[in-house]
Amino acid sequence: MKTDDPRLEESRNKLLDRVQKINDLILTVLKNHLAVEQFMNDFLDASGKKPNRLTFAKKAKLCKRMKPAEIEPPIWDVLDAANELRNKIAHTLDQTQIQPKMDKLRAAYLAALTPTQAKEAEKLDDVRIAASAFELCGAYIVGATVAAQAAKKTAAISR
Repeated sequence: MKTDDPRLEESRNKLLDRVQKINDLILTVLKNHLAVEQFMNDFLDASGKKPNRLTFAKKAKLCKRMKPAEIEPPIWDVLDAANELRNKIAHTLDQTQIQPKMDKLRAAYLAALTPTQAKEAEKLDDVRIAASAFELCGAYIVGATVAAQAAKKTAAISR
């Protein structure tokens, strides 16, 4: 095949499309993973815990063990699935390995929503599902952090 063969350009375009899709997913997952980890750090700090040197998974388990009333139980499944996706993406670009983790995140995310929300969210592509899943977890963790900070302030005033 010569470099001016139209089939070569078609193949190149397919490659670029595939790379762009994985780039979007990688960027979305990694950036949101970092943000949620920072939110967990804030929650743990507000709760009197020291998150230093803990992995994301260990921070998530510690947060879950604290049973913050503001966080619905299905959110922990979303957070775990999101972390599994992040770990897979950080170590491979093989779609056959990434897609099952993405499917697990999608299922956990949809299960955490109301039926009306889930019906709309089913239409989202993988990048938007990943972003929305992390955003949902982050929002819950921020809510728990605000409550922990308020409780801490109330306890300080009561002394």
